[in-house]
Amino acid sequence: MASTRNLPKALALGAELRDARKAKGYTLAALGAKIGRSHDQLSRIERGQLGISVEDVATVLGVLDVQGQRREEILQLARDAANPNWVAPGVTKHLAMLTDYERAASRIVNVEPLLIPGLLQTMDYARSVMTSAGASPGEAEQRATHRMGRQNILTRARPVQFEAYIGEQALRYPPCDRTVMVEQLQALLKWSRMEHVTIRALPFDGGYSPALEGPFILLEFEKGPSVVQLEHYRSATTLTERRDVNDYMSAVDTIRRQAMSPVATEELIAKLSDEVEST
Repeated sequence: MASTRNLPKALALGAELRDARKAKGYTLAALGAKIGRSHDQLSRIERGQLGISVEDVATVLGVLDVQGQRREEILQLARDAANPNWVAPGVTKHLAMLTDYERAASRIVNVEPLLIPGLLQTMDYARSVMTSAGASPGEAEQRATHRMGRQNILTRARPVQFEAYIGEQALRYPPCDRTVMVEQLQALLKWSRMEHVTIRALPFDGGYSPALEGPFILLEFEKGPSVVQLEHYRSATTLTERRDVNDYMSAVDTIRRQAMSPVATEELIAKLSDEVEST
């Protein structure tokens, strides 16, 4: 079987199997005893670290009594687990996978030309954007709360190194009301003073930049290849193919050269915060 370690569909498959197991109240040991797998093997499968055949997935689903459309969707994930890139409608599965990648990453580079990067958003900013994009108040609250939880990787004992490249438009022309943006700008100033967080603005007059092609997240790991996550309006794409990832790594190098310095960025954010607060 070809290696599927850390590939996007393998991670999604593991998450689906974990959810199905927990829904039926099985521990890893209890399910392992049913299908002839050790606790460690099942744990690695659920984390996308160990491959599993389509036949074994079918056996697991049988034990867990997963039927109908959901069974077919999970089996299709198992068939496609070795695919290095993944484009899919909806963002729920991709979000779960992105969260796993973020927790394991040693460095994250987030390029956002038009919005504040998700990991730096305040609760009110996140809720406002999600509601404006069509989420119900309940959905926006739930998703914004999850986003705040993801920020733990920036505040834990060994935080990830985080670089944010934010378009000047995102800072000057917010998609939310004034009071929400004042709080958001002040939060950016606090983040920027953390040793492991670098925030740099991309100026209006900088000419062409790869950032103009759209937002992306580059995740780097101490062990294992880098991954790129692309977020679209109603879908997401995960790239692990080496050639594709290398293109985005080159784009980051270009963006670093084009961006304002951290000090100049902090001065701009402080100036804008004062301006918005006084209007």
